[in-house]
This record gives sequence, C-alpha cells and structure tokens, in this order.
Amino acid sequence: MIYPRFNNRYTLETEPAEWIVTGYSVFQHLLSPKFLCHNSAPPLGGEIRLYTLHNWPYPGRPLYFPPLVEGEEEVSQIGGRHFPSKENCRVLNVGCGNSLLGEHMLRDGYKDVVNVDYSSVVIKKLKEKYTPDFFVDLKESLDRSLRLRNQLGLVDTRDDHASESNNVVPLPKMTFEVADATLYIPHPDESFDIIILKKTLDMILCSEGSIASAKQMMSECFRLLKKDHGVMIILSSAKPEDRAFFFEQNPWMGVENIRLPSKEDGQYWDQRRGHERKTIQAYAYILYK
Repeated sequence: MIYPRFNNRYTLETEPAEWIVTGYSVFQHLLSPKFLCHNSAPPLGGEIRLYTLHNWPYPGRPLYFPPLVEGEEEVSQIGGRHFPSKENCRVLNVGCGNSLLGEHMLRDGYKDVVNVDYSSVVIKKLKEKYTPDFFVDLKESLDRSLRLRNQLGLVDTRDDHASESNNVVPLPKMTFEVADATLYIPHPDESFDIIILKKTLDMILCSEGSIASAKQMMSECFRLLKKDHGVMIILSSAKPEDRAFFFEQNPWMGVENIRLPSKEDGQYWDQRRGHERKTIQAYAYILYK
C-alpha cells in the first residue's frame, strides 16, 4: 500500500508534477508500431528464443530483429502481430498522480484513457479539472488540426483515425478512478491494450511491504492486458538489473529494455521542489503479453 501522505501532498500541490521525464515526446516513440507490434516470429527464420533482461545481449534494441519495411512507422502490423489504432486503443494509466500524461495521450490521438490512483484527493482534483467543456474544446482543436492536415494532403485516406465524410474525430474520453493497484483494479480481465506505469513501480518499492505489493501490481496489470497484443510500458529510474525480478514472475512474451535520453543528451528531468537538483537516468521497460 502507498503511504497515506500522498493525500496530504496532493491537497497542497496545485501544479502538475512529473516524477520522471518531463516531456511526453521523450518516450512518445515507444507508442509507435515499431515497438507496440512485438514480433512474435523468429528472426530471419531462426529459432524462437524468448530473452529476458538477464540474458539479452543487445541493450536498447528490440528482442527480435524483423526486416525493416518501407513506412514501418505507419503500419499497424509488423511480424504478424497486430495492434489496434490509437482510435480503437484503450489505455490504462496506473498511478496517474496529477501528471499530464493522460491529456498528452488524448492530444496525440488516443480516444479512451483510464487513469487510476490510490489518492482520492488527486482523483477528485482531476475530475474537477477535466470537465465536459475540456473534452468539447479538445475535440474542436483536434477537428481543426485534422482539417488542416487534410487540406495539406498529410492524412492518408486509408487512415482509420479520420472520418472521410466530414473530417471530424470522435469525442475523446478520459476517466479517473480511485484504486489500489497493489490489490485490485475494478475492471474485467483483458480490458486494456496498453498499460503505462510512469514511476509507479519505483514508488511502490519505496513503501511498506514493497516486494509483495509490487509483485501483486504486476500480476494485476498482466490480468488487465489483452492477450496476443497487450503491451505494458514501465518508465523507471531503476537499472535493468534492479527491475528484472519483477518482470519474470508472469508469463510475458518478452521484455524490451530501452535507455531514455538523459539530461546530458539534451532532455531535462523534473526535480521535486525542495530536493537537490541532480541528473536522473530513466529507462523504459516494454513488456509484451
């Protein structure tokens, strides 16, 4: 269970806080077909081998190496594994806090984002912030953007994000729920295509009974992911050798380890107010069900 002090912190904190990477663009590429469409076929006709973080010899590269295809970033199927389009994809943001991650994903084209957090205070504040007017305004903004892209010839007529008849996008949907992810998240099995934990696993491991709680949360996320294509993305400041244990308890198809850009690479990380400024190295772990 997370420390109750989080309710107190969110009572006082009014501005959004990102516990790790500050910019959505730092890890946005992980939501491209290149990463989401995990290649379930053996590379170049070879024998299938499911690597883990302990024995993967190429850090930062995909578990398998399918041949590059033209327009790879635009396709929704690579290596025989299909992944839904943004419009049809359901996302779960576990331990959302008051991060802007959910809003960024809506602006990026996702239409159904569910945010859960242990803190009833932060969930109440988010519901007050994201009123129905917000979603109406966001839809109008996305409609204008789509029409402009259409006029410039930047929208493929085969793109299922677009409506060919009137150039509008569906009304984005984002919900907020109080739930303890270390116990149970009240959704049926296989409810989500993508699950994102942004620093959440790290925070769980700073709490009482951390090992058991983290294992339970990982199993709960595994339950909620759709089989055959479900993907969980964990953003963490912990090195692979410190997190591999939690990735091997469930029968994942594979795990990919990616080192995200550091401050020295031109990206800046959020520093909590009142804490000493220091560079934080971040990692992304992509788990395939």
